[in-house]
Amino acid sequence: MLEEKQRLLTEKLKERLGYLGVYYKRNSQRFLRNLSAAEAIDLIEQLQVLYQDIVLQYFDKGGEVNQAIDEFVYLAFFADISVTRVVELHMNLMDQFSKQLQLEGRSEEILLDYRLTLIDVIAHLCEMYRRSIPRKPE
Repeated sequence: MLEEKQRLLTEKLKERLGYLGVYYKRNSQRFLRNLSAAEAIDLIEQLQVLYQDIVLQYFDKGGEVNQAIDEFVYLAFFADISVTRVVELHMNLMDQFSKQLQLEGRSEEILLDYRLTLIDVIAHLCEMYRRSIPRKPE
């Protein structure tokens, strides 16, 4: 089961590579830290909704989750969102789910599987940052 999940994660990452040069297409005025308070709140809310959709779709067999991850990472990348902020979004969502499961009297153990979702999204975001930085001339 774990080997299959690792294989799926590797395949998903390979499908999303190829971001060379996009770093220069970023507009610093659209970075989270440079937005007005209202715009920043809207952006964070949009990221939260996208991330929740990713989590809810992650273990489905369809390929729609890849598109959702692409959309989330694209938005996060162009807004210069840190990995720490992505972890925070994940932890807040898992906390909400945990509270709901407790209210329903169900085990929270299922939430541990969603660490793969976080790893996948962070790996994708980090790869986008890594590949966007121009290579040194040889």
